[in-house]
Amino acid sequence: MLLWGLIIVLALIVIYFFLPGGSAWNKYLADIEDSFQQEELPPEPQLITEESIAQLPPLLKKYLKKNGYVNRPLMRNMQIRFGNTKFRMSADKAPIAIDFCQVNFVYRPDRYAFLQARMFGLPVQVRDSVKDGRGAMIGVIAKHFQLFNSTGPEMDQGQLITALADAVFMPGLFLQDYVAWRTLDERKIEGTITWNGVSAKGRFTFDDSGDIVRFDTDDRYMDENGKGTSLVPWFVLYENYESDGDYRRPGLVSVNWKLPQGIDNYFVSDKIKIWHR
Repeated sequence: MLLWGLIIVLALIVIYFFLPGGSAWNKYLADIEDSFQQEELPPEPQLITEESIAQLPPLLKKYLKKNGYVNRPLMRNMQIRFGNTKFRMSADKAPIAIDFCQVNFVYRPDRYAFLQARMFGLPVQVRDSVKDGRGAMIGVIAKHFQLFNSTGPEMDQGQLITALADAVFMPGLFLQDYVAWRTLDERKIEGTITWNGVSAKGRFTFDDSGDIVRFDTDDRYMDENGKGTSLVPWFVLYENYESDGDYRRPGLVSVNWKLPQGIDNYFVSDKIKIWHR
């Protein structure tokens, strides 16, 4: 009887580990719902029109026209799922396969990302977010034991600038009053995003055809293995633009740190699915 009891307990533990959900996932869903509730929407649905983009830099206007956003509804939020994704925890670690999804908002630059992977056979979940200008990155193993909980001004700034980088997939954010633009040259513009007292800036680079191919920022902090944080150049590459029937968007994205010893390419996905609302 004792042996059967142990077998049943072990089976239940295994089932618990493999079932979706857990406290981190439930908090992720609750935060998204809270942002939905706090959205201050205009009384009527809006369109991205020639008039509404008139004050944007010429490079952005060309991007919006080329990729099918003009004379279409201005999206309020976005759900995005990155498939076939490889992720590296640090520059000295091998990449691992992960499940990664996120929800972004337009009228307030809230962003909620959720990563799931396995470590030593146990589920690892990471909730990465900015809500009302306050950033956080929280990791949990075995759905219960906290690995880390990073918050503070550095995280606020880093997570807010990531929301700006994500706007390549949700260009309605480019039109919002909380983003200010400056043209740097014939291929680059700089955007400054400000929300609830937090501000950060980054640079978008365009190719000759008008597509955004790169985003760079010096306003993102890197955790140095528990020894504090420091500002490290961070950039995103957008490649393989393709049409999903509505818009042309990047089909491959890679995220990188520019370290003294070289580039740390720590996130790559080439199977990207997007839903707008």
